Formats: sequence, structure tokens, C-alpha cells
Amino acid sequence: MMKVKCDACEQEVDLVIEGPTDLKTAMPKGWRPRRIDGHVYNLCDVCGNIRHFCGGLSAYLQDRLNLPNHVEFDHPEENDLSFWTPRMPEYSNVKEALKDKS
Repeated sequence: MMKVKCDACEQEVDLVIEGPTDLKTAMPKGWRPRRIDGHVYNLCDVCGNIRHFCGGLSAYLQDRLNLPNHVEFDHPEENDLSFWTPRMPEYSNVKEALKDKS
């Protein structure tokens, strides 16, 4: 068992790991490592959501991660549809339909 914590909101989750894996694969749905200003931050499904990266880094993440106003970051995946709120399963059909159109 391993704990992982969101670097922005400090939410913690326990990971049960069976066999060899990497952290990105073992993280809960929606959680992901994001590279911001040369540093990798582990962000939960809310803090790591693509909305925080559209049009520049959000003021929320800048404040929570103590970052300056102008930072460079890896742009989230173009096909990242996690902004459909992964906690709500009723949107899964919509997400699948959008993926098929790409």
C-alpha cells in the first residue's frame, strides 16, 4: 500500500499496488502528474483538470503551488476529455462518442 497526495489541494488517497507499475498507471482515475515550470506535480482529478491549463495556468494552481505569474507547462493531451467530470458515470456515453469523432 502506498499513499499519494495532491500537491495543490493536499487530498490523499491510498494506492494498492500489485506487481510492477509506474506511478502514472497506479494513480486513481483522473489523477496525473503534470510538468509545470520544470517540476512534476501530482495533481488530483480536480486540480489536474484540463480547465486549469486552458489559456495559461489558472490563478488557483499558481497560488496553491506558489508559482510565479509566468510559467511554462506541458500542455494537457488534446484528447483529454476529463473535463467532463469523471465522477459522473452518466457522461461516459458522451465521452465515448466524442472520442470516436477524433
